[in-house]
Amino acid sequence: MAERPRPPLASSSPLETDPERQLEGRAQVIAAALGPHAELETLLSSHRWHRRLQRRPELIQTLVGHADLLPEALERVSRRAVAEGWTEDTAIWKDTRELVARRARLTGLALRRLDALAVAPPELSLEETLTRLDALVREPVRRKLAPGEVVVFETNTRRHSDRSSTKKSDIEVPLRYLLGVALGILLTLPLLFVAPPALERVAAFLVLGVGMACWWVPLLRSGRLLLTSERLLWLPHLGEPQSVRLASIPDDGVQLDRSRLDVRVEGDRRLHARLVPEAWRVMLLLELHRQPPLLGAARAGVQVENAVVFAAKLGKREGCAVLRPGGVSFIPDGQERQALLALTGKAPSLPRFDLERVLDTLRWLPASEFDACVARVVAATGGLFRSAEEARHVPGPPAWMWLRIQMGSQMLLGRVALAQAAAAKAVLKTWPQAAE
Repeated sequence: MAERPRPPLASSSPLETDPERQLEGRAQVIAAALGPHAELETLLSSHRWHRRLQRRPELIQTLVGHADLLPEALERVSRRAVAEGWTEDTAIWKDTRELVARRARLTGLALRRLDALAVAPPELSLEETLTRLDALVREPVRRKLAPGEVVVFETNTRRHSDRSSTKKSDIEVPLRYLLGVALGILLTLPLLFVAPPALERVAAFLVLGVGMACWWVPLLRSGRLLLTSERLLWLPHLGEPQSVRLASIPDDGVQLDRSRLDVRVEGDRRLHARLVPEAWRVMLLLELHRQPPLLGAARAGVQVENAVVFAAKLGKREGCAVLRPGGVSFIPDGQERQALLALTGKAPSLPRFDLERVLDTLRWLPASEFDACVARVVAATGGLFRSAEEARHVPGPPAWMWLRIQMGSQMLLGRVALAQAAAAKAVLKTWPQAAE
């Protein structure tokens, strides 16, 4: 008799199958992500992470490429593990917990690396942080100027002092470094008295060497700082160059550590310039060139030549004057904040600055805008302006020695820098009295 067919075996219920088969490929997504996460965490933890990441851009691309699958997979596995009571030694649950912990560490590490290069919002996800970090690393800072980029100021050079001599107060040396040199010499100086006669020369060289080392080692932190028409560029002796676009610097984006003469700037990137000898001048130039009317004004690469700014005294009031073919303006001392407020429309954040520097920097503007800005400063500070027809130059010694201009009933007395003497002479020749 024919054997009756057996009924098919009942299929296993979902709860009785292997967890990895239930997750429809999510286990493979999680397992495949462990390697790239671990490798990227190791790379970002290294001292030379920046250069290593430049050589391995595919690491971030691979990790970010799974951004649409991985979060959903981790959430699904975690929910199933809790609902079904998986044991801790379940392979997929173990991988999930390891990946979640690694992603948390990697997020914090990537945010710190990003924050070292640019301002990083703390609420960014891991993928968003890595995308921004990859973009910054892929676009290295240009050491060379772009076509049309004009240098406005540069430390450790005479480039910026063609028109006026650098004031002594512009250049500072941190007291902590002078104390370090003195301390190093004092600690080794007793060797000169206790060393045997045969080693006296060696002891002298040792004292001198310690003093020089205490002076030169901190200088290795320094470098060149360039302010251009587009950006602030820091070229350290050791380390990678840094730059920040002027237009991206906010009102509170520039800080000075006076004890170290370090300048920190925040914008589209972060910049940390160390041991800047003319830090106060850099702070003033940044305040002026990061906002209108001077923002981008230097792109033309031309300054007003027939404008002379010099220290002067009108009657009993001291201040500075601006000599132009159209006349002469006097701005009294003590009105620096009002002057900058009249120019930018904002209260200055600088605790101190030189008004003469401000007026001289305005020469990057076209001639008509320069005159308009000077007129606003004169009105805001209670200064005085006399046209070339109203004012009268009193002949006498050369302008670099003594310049006298009669302004109504008052006499303006000033001394023009030697570098500007020729320009002052040329301006005075255009005045009506010179043609008489």
